[in-house]
Amino acid sequence: MKKKVKRAKHWKNEQITDLKSLMDAYPRVGIAKIRGLGANQIQRMRKDLQDKLLMRVSRNSLISISLCESGMDNMADFIDDQMTLIFTNLDAFELYNVLEDGKIPAPIKAGAVAPFDIVIERGPTSLRPGPIVGELQRLGIPAGIEGGKVLIKQRKVAVKEGEKVSTPLAKMLARLEIYPVKEGLDLLAVYDRAENVFFTVDILNIDLAKYFSDVQEAARAAFSLSTQIRYEYPTQYTIAGLLREAKESSIALAVKISYPTAEIIPLLLQKAYSDAKNLSINANIYSKDTMPILIAKATAQAQSLAGYVG
Repeated sequence: MKKKVKRAKHWKNEQITDLKSLMDAYPRVGIAKIRGLGANQIQRMRKDLQDKLLMRVSRNSLISISLCESGMDNMADFIDDQMTLIFTNLDAFELYNVLEDGKIPAPIKAGAVAPFDIVIERGPTSLRPGPIVGELQRLGIPAGIEGGKVLIKQRKVAVKEGEKVSTPLAKMLARLEIYPVKEGLDLLAVYDRAENVFFTVDILNIDLAKYFSDVQEAARAAFSLSTQIRYEYPTQYTIAGLLREAKESSIALAVKISYPTAEIIPLLLQKAYSDAKNLSINANIYSKDTMPILIAKATAQAQSLAGYVG
């Protein structure tokens, strides 16, 4: 009997040593629930994810000891079910997304709480005609037979969000191939040893599309603000625009006060020519430059007068 105790103690120590060595070898350590997953599913996950992470299932007591002895006591607080440790080089957010993407649709179990309104849509089903129609109707699901197929006559909310699913309804939903839940590893927490940061799942569960949209909107708002206070607070993003604006303003002022410089003289000559030409046209002074415009002006006046007389 003593030998068995010693062997058992030796085995536990080996398990703890092995887990602690893995914690030292990987920068990120996660903890997840595996309740409800069969051995085949766990093996499939290990195979599918072997390039991204390593899973180790052990007794909760040994997992707890390993975590505490490795300085991750806060991770041990999440041990309350059948658990697995996850070791990975992925960052915490990547790990969460990988595990979520790896989940597969599954039937909801009797007694489970509906995560959202579970709806049975109108239309034909794959069920064979027979007593099933009566079973559907007893569950409050309008059904009939049409074209040799069992038909759901109208859209029906089978169970509302937050309500428990009864045994008969859970079985019926499975027969209708309605899978409201997803099965897979439920990540609870991740410890980033490289950065000494602890993440819980509520932090990791973010909408990436919304996150990037928010970042873009924040960047636009920051640029808009920096533009509004550009004179008081120039930045590397607004200085180029400020210099362009200053140049344009200085040129406009120089032209207005007729201040001659190498850059301004061509503009002043162009302005003088334009002003002289307009003056000649208004005074009906005939010249090579004004004659085409004066003729066009006279023609337009003549046509207008002819239309008035007619």
